[in-house]
Amino acid sequence: MDISKLKYVVGKVEQDHPAIIRFFESVNAESVQRFNDEFLWLQEVIRPSKIIVLLNCEGGSVMYGMSAFSIMQSCPIEVQCVIEGIAASMGSVLWAGGAKSYMHDYSILMLHNPFLADKDCEDPNVRNMVNAFRQQIETIYRRRFGLSKEKVNAIMDGKDNADGTFFTAKEAVEAGIIPASHVIKTSKQVCDKVKNAIDGTTDISAIKDVMNSIALEVDENKLSELSCAIPKQNEELQAKELQAKKTMEEKEFSFGAVAAQLGFAKDAPVTNVTARITELINAEKELPKIKDDFSKLEIKYKGKETEVVNLQETLTGVNAELKKYKDAEEAAKTQAITDMVEAAIKEGKIEESSKASWVEMAKNNLELTKSTLASIPAREKISEAIASDPKNVKDAAETLTEAEKQMAAKVAGVVGEKFEFKSF
Repeated sequence: MDISKLKYVVGKVEQDHPAIIRFFESVNAESVQRFNDEFLWLQEVIRPSKIIVLLNCEGGSVMYGMSAFSIMQSCPIEVQCVIEGIAASMGSVLWAGGAKSYMHDYSILMLHNPFLADKDCEDPNVRNMVNAFRQQIETIYRRRFGLSKEKVNAIMDGKDNADGTFFTAKEAVEAGIIPASHVIKTSKQVCDKVKNAIDGTTDISAIKDVMNSIALEVDENKLSELSCAIPKQNEELQAKELQAKKTMEEKEFSFGAVAAQLGFAKDAPVTNVTARITELINAEKELPKIKDDFSKLEIKYKGKETEVVNLQETLTGVNAELKKYKDAEEAAKTQAITDMVEAAIKEGKIEESSKASWVEMAKNNLELTKSTLASIPAREKISEAIASDPKNVKDAAETLTEAEKQMAAKVAGVVGEKFEFKSF
């Protein structure tokens, strides 16, 4: 290779230093061949510390473009791709060929489906090839940028019958294509110049030409400085992102801990947790009143508790007094029964030997026993001498009047021989 005629390599290149190569062309056989040759010369001969590819490309041939993509992908040296102006169609695939992809804050990215130059071509082989290219490009986007198949398809198809989707650097970040740290900040003057130059322009080739003229205004020394600055130029932003991520993780941890303490799962909706916290805050405000009400209730409870204790003590005293009266009444009743039975014995109405039976009957039915004893006529006791003489006993028995016999029969009929009460 005649290195005096290098077209794409920019500035002085040295081993173990960053090298810059431009691709400010459409993708075709000639441009890709020239780019590949110079890229491989850098890779194999110069062996820089990294290769930075500056792109301003409106797209072109998928077939030729894939060869450049493959060379960048297989390069043993780190490759970084930067959109200097626009990377559209196959240009966006080349941009995805680097290990890291960057955009200036004024850059434009466009992704769409590959298509036939001759839209009326009915050759099935050609159409199958286009479909294969489409699947190939879809796979590159998905794996390179970590997007889902559905999202990539939606981007490539475009909205409202548009030809694919255009992205500013900010929109590319929002779509998840690149992180915010991969947006290269430039001066407001450059951004305004680009905006004014492409305002109202819809043709991709025209946009590329405008971007080309602006990008070429940057001299080689500044590009060399840029090559060293790319990894560092967003250190502050990256630091902020890391700090924000750390803060977010800490907040998530804190949130999870708070949610757990409140009885929620760590992935519970924030609204549920905040609502519960609000309830607790309101409850805390009400706590003094609740404590006061509780204190009042506690005092009332203690008062009632004391009343109950006093009533229990009073009831115990009353029960003791009542037992005394009951015991005295029972003793008096027992004594009265004993006196009544002993009086009956003295009066000769009943025998001494039947005392216990009459006492028991009186305890069971005092009034009936009392009336029965009252109805038995009293009789005098015969002296021991007379009573012990059988003859006197016989004579006495024979001399009983008929009335006495009848009364004796009547008593026997009421109390029975064993002193058991019977009905008349």
